[in-house]
Amino acid sequence: MRILTVLSALLLTLLAGCASAPVGDQGTRQQVVRSAERLLGTPYVLGGNSSRGLDCSGLVNISYAQAGLRVPRTAADLLRYGQLRDHAEIGDLLVFSGSDPHQASHVGIYAGDDQMIHASSNRGAVIRTNVRTPYWQRHLLGSVSYIGG
Repeated sequence: MRILTVLSALLLTLLAGCASAPVGDQGTRQQVVRSAERLLGTPYVLGGNSSRGLDCSGLVNISYAQAGLRVPRTAADLLRYGQLRDHAEIGDLLVFSGSDPHQASHVGIYAGDDQMIHASSNRGAVIRTNVRTPYWQRHLLGSVSYIGG
């Protein structure tokens, strides 16, 4: 009987740990977005990877690093190595093509409510953008996650 009680307690502890994992994931997701929001207005700099200037993947790298996560440096590698999703969750990455419709050339962080935060070369800064516009929908290659299972 004592062994059964110990095993039951152990099982409940393990299940409680599994149940709390998504809460940690949600906290990490929020932290990524908050980090990106603090960088709004930062100048766009090709190859930039600091608060003095960022490109799209530099923004992702800094925002994820501040949440304790390491991710690849380029948009193509972010798409290649991330976990593909049917729909984006807050903190996931949205990867877009440019002139070559099959090659990743831009990435943004999904902030919820059809918004992403990205380093825009056209606007010259880190901005918030609605991703439901025809342009972004036409160029979307996919949504990937580096947070959780």
